[in-house]
Amino acid sequence: MLKPFLVGLFMAGVSAIPLAHAQVAMDISLRTAADNKPLSNIPVILENLETGQVITGTTDRRGLVRFNGLSTSGEWIARTEPTKAYRAARTEAISLRSGFDSSLSLMLMSASELEEISVTASRSYGRLNRSNAEISASFSADEIERLPVEGRSLERVLFRLPNVTQATGFFNEAPSIAINGANSLFTNYMIDGLDNNENFLGGMRFPVPIGAIEDVTVLASNYSAEFGRTANGIVNVTTKSGGNEVEGELFFVSRPGGALSSNNGFNPRDLSGNLVSNDFQRYQAGFAVGGPIIEDRTFYFINMEYTRDDTNNLLNVPELGVAEQISGQNDFLLTTARIDHRWTDRLTSTLRLNHGRVTLERPGGGISGGTIFPSAGSEQTRRSTNAALTTTYRGDRFTYSGSVQYSRFDWNFTKPLADNENAQATLLDPSGRAIATIGHPGSVFDERENTVQFQQKLSFESGRHRFSFGSDVIISDFSLRGGGNPNGNFLLMLDETQLGALRNSNLGSDFSINDLPANLDVIQAVFETAPKAFGTSQETYSLFAEDQIMVTPDLSVTLGLRWEYDSLSKGASGSGDFDNIAPRIGANWSFRKDMALRAGVGLFYEKVPYTVVSDALQFSTDTPGFRGQLQSLIDQGLLPADADIDQMTNAGTRAIDAADLCNGFGDCPDPASVRDRQNALSSSELRILNPDGLDNPYAFQASLGWQWEMPGNYLLSIDGMWSEGHNLVRLRDVNAPAPFTFNQAAFDALGAEAVAALTPEQRQDLGLVRSSDAANATRPALLADGSIPAGGARSIIMSETDGRSRYRALTISMEKPRDADPYSFLIAYTLSRLTNNTDDVNFRANDSNDFAADFGPSLNDRTHALSTLFSVYPLDGLTLSIAGLFQSGQPINFVPDARVFGTTDLNGDGLSFADQFTGNPDRAPGFDRNSGRLSFASTVDLGAAYEIPLFSNRMELRMDIFNLFNANNDSGFPVNFTQSNQIQTAGQDFVQRSAAPARTVQLSARFLF
Repeated sequence: MLKPFLVGLFMAGVSAIPLAHAQVAMDISLRTAADNKPLSNIPVILENLETGQVITGTTDRRGLVRFNGLSTSGEWIARTEPTKAYRAARTEAISLRSGFDSSLSLMLMSASELEEISVTASRSYGRLNRSNAEISASFSADEIERLPVEGRSLERVLFRLPNVTQATGFFNEAPSIAINGANSLFTNYMIDGLDNNENFLGGMRFPVPIGAIEDVTVLASNYSAEFGRTANGIVNVTTKSGGNEVEGELFFVSRPGGALSSNNGFNPRDLSGNLVSNDFQRYQAGFAVGGPIIEDRTFYFINMEYTRDDTNNLLNVPELGVAEQISGQNDFLLTTARIDHRWTDRLTSTLRLNHGRVTLERPGGGISGGTIFPSAGSEQTRRSTNAALTTTYRGDRFTYSGSVQYSRFDWNFTKPLADNENAQATLLDPSGRAIATIGHPGSVFDERENTVQFQQKLSFESGRHRFSFGSDVIISDFSLRGGGNPNGNFLLMLDETQLGALRNSNLGSDFSINDLPANLDVIQAVFETAPKAFGTSQETYSLFAEDQIMVTPDLSVTLGLRWEYDSLSKGASGSGDFDNIAPRIGANWSFRKDMALRAGVGLFYEKVPYTVVSDALQFSTDTPGFRGQLQSLIDQGLLPADADIDQMTNAGTRAIDAADLCNGFGDCPDPASVRDRQNALSSSELRILNPDGLDNPYAFQASLGWQWEMPGNYLLSIDGMWSEGHNLVRLRDVNAPAPFTFNQAAFDALGAEAVAALTPEQRQDLGLVRSSDAANATRPALLADGSIPAGGARSIIMSETDGRSRYRALTISMEKPRDADPYSFLIAYTLSRLTNNTDDVNFRANDSNDFAADFGPSLNDRTHALSTLFSVYPLDGLTLSIAGLFQSGQPINFVPDARVFGTTDLNGDGLSFADQFTGNPDRAPGFDRNSGRLSFASTVDLGAAYEIPLFSNRMELRMDIFNLFNANNDSGFPVNFTQSNQIQTAGQDFVQRSAAPARTVQLSARFLF
């Protein structure tokens, strides 16, 4: 297990210089104001207003000077001194973001003209892309402060940017944003150009709060070969840093709930995607401070934020006379610290630390009533750490940086609240109805990953060429302790006497296993017989080379090449996917000083989520019966002839019912003594590693964009994007039943009412439904009578990489930054279409691996998406912001009506909406996948902030109102798919299961110094 880290540490030791951000550069172009001609051999001074750093350069024959290896700390200005021929000029202050080369133009007036000229390097100038084909959008810290943002959460900021929408996911804690409509698990999150993904599933490892953000940028398409490991967009956060002045903030934020919040009939969700009651409250407090340690040389910045959610559940068990409110609490403690040091004018270092401690309670009960007692409650804990050291050397014509980052992520999904109760008991009343659950939460999921990232980059100039080379290695070591409860999950039957005794004992919410009477009948006693931690490592290696050719002072062509390898691609094949070579070509033509045209094409590969391998390890077995099934599939040619069964299988976790060996509750055998039963235990589903290995998913992308900096400092951008995705991850059942053909003619002839009146046998005879026995009889690796071999499985599932997707989009955005005018705005509209035949790593075909029939709109496809943000400044210190989100409804998947067919499992393969986490039920006959649409969604948020001078500093008072008009939107908000409105029963009235949050109010105060 230490091997990956020894490799990483060795590589870090070989490098004399540890870690750097993605290199930051600035190009300054000097031209004559009269006729726009380039000016060569003119000295240019670049000065950081906050850190005091001063760098000089001289323009070349194209009128260009490039400053490499710049720090993202502070704000920069570029200026020239007066000469005999030209007057002095300077830019406004501009902040830099990691991973992006800024480009500015200075227009010099002749000495005979009267005034000095200043180029306004506002946000629009910083965003006018004069360098490459990248399609991206960003918010600065100032812009984020004007946004109505719930809970200071980064994810609540991102969906305001072009090409980003709020996502329907496949579990509550799934990332809540989708870039270009694609699966949110494949987005690459970065901090200062370094990895910030929890690599088990793919969300943010450290949830960056807005108080630590200097700039956040979303790279949507055709970004540099420097970036990889995803074809699905990148979120890159540039962290704040200190300067020569001590500056900071103290803040308090409250979501008071109660009378200030509305109720639309659907419970809201907290920032982690979990349901809470309508009256839940949130409190946040924290500080940020930055300043000098040594003036002009060493600087610090610290941000610390604490959030607490107070929730209430109802525990309601009338059979036991219990009806109580159960309080819960969520806690978030997020810390960011950064130190920047300038050793010399050429050598700088940055040390950054992120640490997060998140605890989400499940205290028992339920939102509207539940039967889980606090003794069976649990909490989800997420502990995250990033530690990064940065050093960059800037030579005269080259920049070199090396990099190392250590990260750790601990995720305990079901940590018991009551550590002293190790068994779970679900109590049944005499009729057999479950009335209470006490003891253990019932399952174990405790995952840990340690990651080291090593990175090297070198860039230099030679004539018209700017060369960049680099390598990137990420090595993660995983350990998961998962499965059932080793101490047993019991179903216990109460007789009338026992039930009455419990009812009369005045039980409260502290009811536990210790309160149970002796000799309860054991109906079921399920033990985890193989409790253990298991896992492996994931190693990703990347190399890139890039050449930016300045064909003319206004035209640049970028040729890039990237190679990537992911060790998880080996699967059970023994050899991985080594041919992931990704060429990228981009061009940028600034044919006018206020316009730029850009175009690009390229290949973009992404890594394999670790959960693909982890699930295959955990939900597998090496019993003789299962191995026999695999050998049968090999013999039939359904698995490769050279498939290695030892590599495909694993002795995973197995839960076994030993109720027949119990002599009443409390008198059951040791779980270890029944492990031999697993050889006879059959399963509905088991998994294997793919014997052919996996191909890394990739996308071919093409884009064409145009930007115009209009008079009045407006920036208009129009971008067209096209992407073809290949090798997308999905699941295949290698023991699938034969295809089922629904008898549409018979259904049309009879009608739904007549079909509902038929017996199950009649529906089967007419070809309207296939029984599970009939389906099983066609599975290739079951016994002759359709039964499952001892130790085997009905479905044998493996991940494959054969999915496809197609994305087309047109994005139009216009923005105006805050300047001399009393207003600013951002308007972004996207017209798009995303189709695919897999939506998730656990996506399965509707029928017998027929993925071609499933090609249709993506779960998060939207035709129209319009995001607007208007801010006005009517009085000194007063800011009013209105943010709107208007978008087409997301797709609806229509499922069969069980009242008509007697089941939703028409083809008899055993899969139904209730059975599957990602919801892959049979589709209703006559309907294509995701063929319906929810209604149009409209949400308007309002923010009002007023600054008051206080003790030579400032106090800001703010109120945000989310969903100002209390719209009841059934689409366009983060939600788990199984709880969304995107599943509807064909032929029945629309059923709304959830809604966007009702109108809520957030109050805050900040002391700025």
